[in-house]
Amino acid sequence: MKINYRVLGRTGLKVSELGFGGHEFRRWLPGKRDMEKFMREQPERNRLIRRAMETGINYFDTGNLEEAESFGLALKEVGRRDDIYLTIMILGLFGKMAEKPRSQWKDIIMDDAEMKLKALNTKYADILTLLAPENNYSRERLTATLEVIHELKNEGRIGFIGASTHQPKFLAEVLRRYDCFDTLMVRYNYHLQEARDELFPLAKALEVGIVAMKPFAWPYYGIPFMRFGPAEREEGVCTSAQTCIRWILGSPQVATIVPGMNTLAELEENLDAITRKGEADERVLERYLEAARGCQAREKLRKMLHDPAADIRHYAKIALADQT
Repeated sequence: MKINYRVLGRTGLKVSELGFGGHEFRRWLPGKRDMEKFMREQPERNRLIRRAMETGINYFDTGNLEEAESFGLALKEVGRRDDIYLTIMILGLFGKMAEKPRSQWKDIIMDDAEMKLKALNTKYADILTLLAPENNYSRERLTATLEVIHELKNEGRIGFIGASTHQPKFLAEVLRRYDCFDTLMVRYNYHLQEARDELFPLAKALEVGIVAMKPFAWPYYGIPFMRFGPAEREEGVCTSAQTCIRWILGSPQVATIVPGMNTLAELEENLDAITRKGEADERVLERYLEAARGCQAREKLRKMLHDPAADIRHYAKIALADQT
């Protein structure tokens, strides 16, 4: 098995086309973690991380504190920190800053970054990502944040600065004005293609690296599109998930994809997708999209309310509410 690598924009980092996403929703929803279950299942998580590294995956994304702690435990056992690129994320930063006086802003940022690094059992992160900077945005908060992050860079705690958003138009405007991010993590899949028009040309001009998130969570947020699938897999043909991955990588602007992976089977399926040759069959993805929007979709969503996975139940409930 041979993994291909792409350059992540002006960072110069050569990252694996298949990265490793942080969201382990199969195990918990953010803020709703059963610690006993968490520790009981961690050895399997360690095996998953080890296998990913062995195959050549070198880009690992973490978001919530629980994700950082889980990966930190794996990293402590597996080692090989210098062989990978590791990201940390600050969530809801501008909202926290809005609630505190300016004199405390630096401490908010420093404390959050230090907490994530400690959870990961590492002294540095290759990328620090700001999640949803459009929320509670102000130029003053952005400027203050960048000043602190540059301090972290000078101390060797952070390599590069990134942003993650569901609002590509907003982020494009920030980039045009300030050119302040080295990487962007955006939703990009067959259903959500706005980033291709809003951000990709600008990112190319500024040499900003693109990370594609939420490859499977469409057209309903948090629910894999495969759950609505009408297609039967033929011998020797890509699975629907593999087709989706290959379709995304058809864009040369995307450096890596970061699907959340919770089992070895999911990892191997995704790895198989990036080692195949040929173009993705877009018609397969169109059939899935039609099925997810069709008359049977609501009944499938109702059945998901009783799914063993907590996240599927959670997002099915939201999807049904949005339809009323």
